[in-house]
This record gives sequence, structure tokens and C-alpha cells, in this order.
Amino acid sequence: MLESVTIDNYEYVLGSIMVKGLKEKGYRVLTPPQVEALESGFLKGDNIVVCAPTASGKTLIGEMALINAFLNGLKGVYTTPLKALAYEKYIEFSFWERYGARVGISMGDYEVTEEEVERLGRYNIIVTTYERLDSILRRRPYWIKNVGVIVVDELHMLGDESRGHIVEMILTRAKTLGIQVIGLSATVGNPEEIALWLKAKLVKSSWRPVKLYEVITYRLSDGSYAMFLPGNINNASSPIVVSDVTRYWIEKAVKEGFNVLEFKYSRRGVEELAEQYSSVVCEYLTSDDRNRLEELVQLMKVELPDFEYEKLEHLIKCGVSYHHAGLTPEARRIIENAFRERIIKYLAATPTLAMGVNLPARVVIVNVYYYSGGGRKKISVLEYKQLAGRAGRPQYDPYGIVVTAKDVKSMRESEYYIRGFPEPINSTLLSESALRKHVLAVIASKEANTLNDIQLFFSNTFAAMKMGKEILNKKINNILELLEDLSMITKRKVVNNVVYEATKLGLVTTMLYIDPLTTTIIVEGLKRNEKASELYYLSLIGMTPDFSDVNIGRGVRKAYYDLIDSYVLLKQLPDEDLEQVFIDQRIDWMRGVMIGLILTDWVNEVPERRIIEKYGIEAGDLRVIRENGEWLTYSAAVIAKTLNMVTHSKELFKLVERVKHGVKEDALELVKIRYVGRVRARMMINSGIKSIEDVLNKENLVIRLFGDGWGKKIVEEARKMKDII
Repeated sequence: MLESVTIDNYEYVLGSIMVKGLKEKGYRVLTPPQVEALESGFLKGDNIVVCAPTASGKTLIGEMALINAFLNGLKGVYTTPLKALAYEKYIEFSFWERYGARVGISMGDYEVTEEEVERLGRYNIIVTTYERLDSILRRRPYWIKNVGVIVVDELHMLGDESRGHIVEMILTRAKTLGIQVIGLSATVGNPEEIALWLKAKLVKSSWRPVKLYEVITYRLSDGSYAMFLPGNINNASSPIVVSDVTRYWIEKAVKEGFNVLEFKYSRRGVEELAEQYSSVVCEYLTSDDRNRLEELVQLMKVELPDFEYEKLEHLIKCGVSYHHAGLTPEARRIIENAFRERIIKYLAATPTLAMGVNLPARVVIVNVYYYSGGGRKKISVLEYKQLAGRAGRPQYDPYGIVVTAKDVKSMRESEYYIRGFPEPINSTLLSESALRKHVLAVIASKEANTLNDIQLFFSNTFAAMKMGKEILNKKINNILELLEDLSMITKRKVVNNVVYEATKLGLVTTMLYIDPLTTTIIVEGLKRNEKASELYYLSLIGMTPDFSDVNIGRGVRKAYYDLIDSYVLLKQLPDEDLEQVFIDQRIDWMRGVMIGLILTDWVNEVPERRIIEKYGIEAGDLRVIRENGEWLTYSAAVIAKTLNMVTHSKELFKLVERVKHGVKEDALELVKIRYVGRVRARMMINSGIKSIEDVLNKENLVIRLFGDGWGKKIVEEARKMKDII
């Protein structure tokens, strides 16, 4: 079928320019989901929801929509959950610049500025993350009227507890503005319902480029495993029994030249798996394998922090690794590339890897149990299907194999995942946390200001369709009262309606893209002290609901909680009239101070290795804490400036730069020089070089400190900065 359905067959739909470009990119044949999408008429402007397996060609459908918009004089926006994915798509779509399209990307950490909005107006295709696009849409840019299509990748994220409401608001605004929507997902339990909400046509396909075999697996009472293998792999009609499922597939993989990906839900779990099976892989490595792995080890030695390299080195040498959020982005990128190239033979990963990262393997092993809230729980069918989709690589694998539910104890439990359907996606907008952000944003952007208009706006949401307008309106009324109490909005009666307006504080809150409760905590904390320590500031932002959860070791957490309890910053407790609100939101004061301690060590130049060991965190966790700390310290500085808290504002803006670079105040000028980080800056200060002027006056000393290569580069950068000044 595929050989007869070529791009040329649809030139009358695609147009000659798009056909020429797609051929230049290497496309010749269309997949069944792509054919069905074209037949649905989405290039004529109809909304479409595409629900099809991984590697079935969904991204190209979105790309066609973007190019179609460009060729018709409109803009196209592609939004995705991860920065890494956004950058990957930006590079991919930049191909179309040779056809005259201007391609841009927006995924910054702070609020979207007017300059950024203006810049984006110059592009024909814009790639963003979810949060960035939501923030842009709140600005109501002048060029929004020229947007012809918004492509939402990983549409199943609509049901994600922490971020689903953001996707829902993007889609609601697209509906309200009459912008075409293209939704792409591999796993949605209720695609018909979502398509109905979006007034979209549904393309639902089970076609995969390689066949997927789901292997029933379960543990026997003696600790061995039963596996029912596909007939063309193993001719036995009854199950085979193996002592170790993972070892069985690793041995098969290294002998036959493919690799194995195993999913487990905890960081410790995947690290233990990697340790357990590293010796197994090592037994089968060829001399060529070992040479390639040695090259990989040398690359990691250069690219990664020494303490992270030390944890991974012995595993990588054996062709094994783990992958979780505790690794730095650099480590994850190197490991992902090495696994794609089959240099790494076995990878144990947490499920975050499955979120759109193009990292398939011939064999995927799924563990379905995890611990949460002190109990043992099982993943959903939707999550299983998402992980299973990683099995089978189109150009390399004749088929994909999913070893289903390795950690269950009955055939029935394993079959539940194979035969089950993904659970329906529900709205997450009705949580108080989500609703207070988005109601404020709608009022601040003046998309709706009267009570009737606010209710009408939210009547277009998925939440309204799922829960009914009456329940939604009641929740909106409660949120409006809360926002008034938090001084985010004011109201006045006009004829038979109530008009709401955002206060100065409300406006800055929504522009900073933070929770109204975050602003309230910061304001209350700043009011209590005219001058505060860096620990106070950093603990304050650590208490806010916008600060990402941090994976701190249990033993370390308990020890520090006992310490913090002895000197908890009582002045940070709220006024009596706000106390119940804060209690209701479960603000974790102790956690905030703990984050404050970590960031205080960071800005005082405590070595990264020491911070990681001291607080029981990983290198990736420290990166997240630093990035969140920078963003929320900046937010606090802007809030202080808005409220004319001059002293706080001045100190906080300095602290932003210190958190960004991890330095004491005396190093702030030096770290502005390219190639100068916290370590080099301190070496220079200790040698009497304290400013850009000193670098230029003591050029020979700088070169002696860092050698001809780096030393001369630093001097040259200092010279450029001096010329600009």
C-alpha cells in the first residue's frame, strides 16, 4: 500500500512548493495516518486530532500544516512540552528557510518581554514550549491575528496534573480566536471527546512502521519468569521460563546487535538496574565495542562535571547507563545519542524519557509498579502504552518487542496492559491552583473583564464540557473572591454587571507567569524585614508553589528538617487574615528554608560536589534548583520594584546574578566576561584581578593563570566588553 501512496499523488493538495521541499528532505512515501489526514482536508483549515502510534508520521502532519500556513501568508506555531524537543523541532523546521520561511524559537526562563513579542512577530514559523506559548498568548500580541495554525505536540499532556491546564488554555484561546488546531498524540483514551470539544476531525490509526509484539510476562512463585514469546521469534507454543528476564534480553541483544531499554519509576531503581546488569553486558563486548565506549568515556570526561562523570564512568565502559532527571542535560544528551547509535547496549530509564524524546529500542521492558505516598501502586494503561511506543526503530528493527509488566505475578495482570485501552483524559483546570492563575490572566489581559464575559470565556474550556458550566461558574466565583483577598484584582458594579480589573500587583504577577500565591508569599515576606539576608530571600522563594519539587535524600532531609526546626524563620509566617489561606495551600516552610540553604551555599561558591553530597541531591537537581532560584529571585526583584521597595529590589537584582553564576558579590563583574565562570573568577580575584580593567592591565597574569588558549580568549572578551562600555 505504502509504495503506491507517494507525495506526488497528493501534489494537488500539498502544492508544488511543499512537494519539492518534502522530497528534498527525503520524503517520498506517505504513511496511512498522513494519507488519512490529507483526505480529512486539514490543509483547508479544519481542526484535526491525530491519534497514532510513535513513528507513524504525526510530526510531518504538523509540519505540513505549518508550511501550508506560511505559503498562504499566515504564521504557524508549533508547541511541545520540553525545551530539548522545542530546540530539536526548531532545527528541523529551519530547513524551510531555504524556501523563504523565517523560523524562530521562544523558550526563555523569564517573562515574555515586549521586545521578545516584537521579535517573534518577524517569523513565519514559531516553535515554543507550552508555558512560553501560554505566556505569549496572554500578551495578546498584535501579530496573533496572522496566526493560521497552532500545532500541539503530545496532546495527551492535556490530562497531566501539573501542566495539562496550560495546554487546555492554549487550546481554549485558539478556539476563541478562530485559529486552526492540529493535536498530535500516540496515546489518548478519549480522542473522540477531545475532537468534539475542539470541533475537530479525528484521525485515529493503529498503523506502525514496524510491527509491535507485546510479550506477556510474569513472575513465578520460585522467582523465575514466564514469557510468551511471539511465534516468529520463538516457535514454542508454551511460555519459556527464564531466571532473569532482563539478562535474557541483554544476552540476545549484544549477540544480535540491538539494544534494550528498561523503564522503572524511581531514580534509585534505574541506577540499581544499571549496576546490576553492567557486568552482564561487559561479558559480551567486542574490542570494537570497547574502543567506541572508551571514546564516549573521554567525551563525558570533558563535557560533564567530575562528580557526575565519576558516577557514570564504570557503567559507560561496560556499555550500560541509567537516565533520569537527576542527570544534567549534557549527560542526558550524550547518553541519548550513544544509545541511538547503539554504543550503549542497555539503558535503564525513568518514564520521563518517553515524553517525545526520539529514543526507540528493539526491546523495551516495562516495570509497572511504583511507590507513592507510602504504598505500592501501578501505572495506568495510558502510561504503559506511551512507554511501549518506544519499541521498534523504523530503519533498523524488523519489529519491536515490549516485555509487558515484568514485575507482576500473574498472566492476568500482564494481559490487563496488553488488552486494555488508555484511560480517558480529564481536565485539570478546575484545581484551585490552576484556576487562580488563569482567571487572573484572563482579567489582566482584558480578554474578559465582566463576570458574564469571564464565565463565557471559560465556558469554551474542556473543563466546562466535562464538568458542566454550573460547577465551573461556582469555582470561578470562589477564585474571584480569593484574588480580591490577595489584592490581585478589584471589582466595581456597572449597571447589572460586575467589572473586574487587575491591580498593579495582579498585572505583574501574570506577566511574570507566576502563581498569585507566589506573589503573596513574596510580598508578605518582604514586608516583614526592611533589610534581609540572602538566606531569607532564598528561603522565601523556596516556599512558593512555583518552586519545582526537589528530590532531596530522605536521610538528609530529616537531618536538615531537625536543624531548620530549631531556628525556623518565624517572621515569614503570614498575617492572621492570610494564615488559613496559606494553611489550605499546604505551604511547606521547612522545604523552603532547605532550598534556601542549598542556594545560599551556591551563591557563596561552595563547590558543586560538596553541595550535592551535603544535601543528598544529584547534579541535575542542583541545575533545576539554580534555574528556579534565578527565575523566582528575578520575580521577587520585579515585585519589589513594582511596590517601590527600593532596598529589597536592589538587593534582589544583585542576587539574581549571583544565583545565575553561583558567585559572591565581588565576582559579579568578572563572570560577565565570556569563558569566566565561578571557579576562574575566584582564581582571578585571589590573584588580584577584580575587574574588567584589571584583566586588561594584567593581561600576562591572566594568560599565566589559564594558559595561552583560554587566557587569550578571556582577555579578548574583556577587550570587547571594554569597547562596548
